[in-house]
Amino acid sequence: MRVGHALVLTALVAAGACGVGVLAGSTGFGAASADIFWQIRVPRVLAGFGAGAALALAGALMQLLTRNALADPYVLGVAGGASVGALGTILLAGSAGAALSEWRIAGGAAAGAFLAATLLFGLMGRRLAGPASVARGDSATSLLLVGVMIGSGCSAIVSLILTLADQGQLRGMVFWLLGDLNGAAHWEIVWLALALALAVVWPTARQLDWLARGDAWAATLGVPVGRRRIVTLIAAAVATGAAVATAGAIGFVGLVVPHALRLLGVRAAVLLLPASALGGGAFVVLVDAAARTLVAPVQLPVGVLAAAIGVPAFIAMLLHRPAARRGP
Repeated sequence: MRVGHALVLTALVAAGACGVGVLAGSTGFGAASADIFWQIRVPRVLAGFGAGAALALAGALMQLLTRNALADPYVLGVAGGASVGALGTILLAGSAGAALSEWRIAGGAAAGAFLAATLLFGLMGRRLAGPASVARGDSATSLLLVGVMIGSGCSAIVSLILTLADQGQLRGMVFWLLGDLNGAAHWEIVWLALALALAVVWPTARQLDWLARGDAWAATLGVPVGRRRIVTLIAAAVATGAAVATAGAIGFVGLVVPHALRLLGVRAAVLLLPASALGGGAFVVLVDAAARTLVAPVQLPVGVLAAAIGVPAFIAMLLHRPAARRGP
């Protein structure tokens, strides 16, 4: 019953969050004209919900894959690669950067995410797919370390791009880097990526539970460890890249939401994955509604407000987590 209650609560919160999102505007809460409602508010809610759902799904996958509850999409370095791609696109456009369409920036972000994922697979491919991952059981730790290094390298490149940008480009770059849904009308990409990722990983969710107990355990039960690990990595990379391409860098969604659901008793991957998607989408939509209305008509960056909420929330959950509990 506890699991059932958690799932019902997550679905209700997601529906309520979408309702709040379409009522929130730059002048406060309330109804709007048909044009504003359908052309601005609804696409923004769809983009925010899709981005949050993709990040939370990727976070749940990473925590299962690495057997580490502190893992999140950014540990892959894919989010950093997406940031480099998007900001590099703006920088190379020169003075026309401000007029770039969202599709071109999203294309740059997707290319950066793909390159970061390719680098990760190139460095880790043999270890992930080979028998050593079963024999030594250290592939998860190595994956975390390599992902952190790729992310650090991407952060350095982002800093370089910000240094080279002119004043006309800098403001848009910084807002995009902090996470911004203002003008995010193209929600189709992230929803397609979310559907593809779920379609790939959800039918084999039980194998992810076995993989989370250890490579040797999963191999004993007949799980193709190397192939399952790589497929899960690809799904997480696709979801993360699409989310960053749509809404910029919004942190803590993939870390806090799956962790909170586990504390509520949702642990089996077959339930955790869709619940994480619903919870992550609701989280981003609610944070975006607050970012639009707290100091209206000024709109706060969604990523900043998400961090302001996510940091204390995660610390509180971590302090109340039973010390004896192990694994994700």
